[in-house]
Amino acid sequence: MRRPPMVRLEDFGKPPAPPPPAPFDVRSHVSFAVVAGLILLMGSIGWDWATERASTYWTRTAEIADQGRFGTR
Repeated sequence: MRRPPMVRLEDFGKPPAPPPPAPFDVRSHVSFAVVAGLILLMGSIGWDWATERASTYWTRTAEIADQGRFGTR
């Protein structure tokens, strides 16, 4: 069993020393970067897919509307 460190008589009444800073956690920072990168990648792919699908939908809708309007069906 370890004994607590000795306190000098001059140190009585002073606040304790601050704890040492935590070590840099590489694994959590890398994990965060990977997850953020995947979210951005999937968002980019999803945006392109949704834009293409919407463009196709509105093009077909316009073609159908034009056929009905001008009687070219």
